[in-house]
Amino acid sequence: MGTDQASVYIVGLVNQSTGIKGRPNIISRGDPLFNRSEPPTISELDSVFRTRAVDLAVRACKKAIAEWKGKVSQITHTVAATGTNAGSPGYDLLVNERLGIRPEAQRMLLSGIGCAGGLATIRTAATIANDATLRGRPACVLGFTCDVTSTNIRCDLKMISENPEEVRASMALFSDASAAFVICNSLGLKVNKNVVYTVLDWETSVIPGTQSDENCLIDPLGFRSFMSPNLPVIMKSAVIPLFERLIARNAWQLPKDEQKLVATDFDWIMHPAGLAVLDEVKENLNLQDGQMRASFDVFENKGNSAGPTVLIVLDRLRKMGDMRENIVACSFGPGVCAEMTALIPYRG
Repeated sequence: MGTDQASVYIVGLVNQSTGIKGRPNIISRGDPLFNRSEPPTISELDSVFRTRAVDLAVRACKKAIAEWKGKVSQITHTVAATGTNAGSPGYDLLVNERLGIRPEAQRMLLSGIGCAGGLATIRTAATIANDATLRGRPACVLGFTCDVTSTNIRCDLKMISENPEEVRASMALFSDASAAFVICNSLGLKVNKNVVYTVLDWETSVIPGTQSDENCLIDPLGFRSFMSPNLPVIMKSAVIPLFERLIARNAWQLPKDEQKLVATDFDWIMHPAGLAVLDEVKENLNLQDGQMRASFDVFENKGNSAGPTVLIVLDRLRKMGDMRENIVACSFGPGVCAEMTALIPYRG
C-alpha cells in the first residue's frame, strides 16, 4: 500500500501493545478506493463521509429517538459534532433530512474538537435546553457525533513512508463510530419520560501551553493527526483541577452539613484515549477497579472512536448496571481542550 515493510512492522508492534481486541470500521480491507496505487484524495474521502458516515449517524439517531419514544416532529434543536469532515453544508444537515426533522428546527455543528466532541454536544444541548426553560419553551435536542478514521489509512501510511522513524499510534487506536442522544428540559418531558441520565453540570477548559501536543490538520490526502507522548501526563494532570472546579459550585452537592463528594464517590466515564491514559487517571484519582470499568471495557473491545466514544462508554455503563449515584464523564480533544460533565442515573 505504498509504504515500506519496516513501517508495517512498527504499526504491527504498536497494534499488539494497545490492549485492543477489535476496532470496528466502515471500510473493508479489499475496498478498491483504498487499495489502488494512488491514495484517495481529500475530496474522495469527503464523498465517503457524506454517504457511509451519514448512514452510520442516521442509524445511531434512529436508535436514540426510538429509545426516547418521542416523535421526530417534536425535536426542536439538533447539535452535532465531527472531527473527520470539514465540508459545507455540514453533515448534520444531511442527517436531519434523512431523519425527516423539521426544517425550522435549530441546528448547530461543532467542529475542531475531536475526541471532546461527545461531551461538547451534551454541554451544548444542555445549555440550549436550559435556555429554553428560561424562555418558557419546550426543548427536545437531538445530539449526535460521528467520526470516521479508517478512511485516513493511506494518509497515515504516506506519513510513515515520509518519516520511517515516526510511530503512528493513531493507526492502532482509532475506530469508526457514531453515537446519539436526546436531551429534554422539563417542558419537553411532559409527554415522554423515558429518561436514562440527568445532566447536572459541566466544566470545559483549554489547557494552556498544550496546543502543539494534539492536532489534526487537513492534508490533500486526508487528515494529518499528531498526538504527543506527553498526552497521558497532560490529561492526568488536568482531571483533578477540572473536577474541583466542577464540584466547587455546589449546585448539586450534598447539604452543607454533610460531607462533600470527592472523586472516589463517583463512577468515572473517562474517554479511552489510550490504555496509558486510563491507567494514569485511575491511579491519580485513587479509584477502585470497578469505578472506570465501562471505559476499560469499551477501549478493549472497540478502541478509541474519537468523539462518539464517551457516549458509547455512558451507554455501556448503564447496561453494565450497578451504577453509583453520581457519575462524572471526562474527555480531551485537540488544543488540548477538556470537557467534564456531571450526571446522575435517572431513578424516576
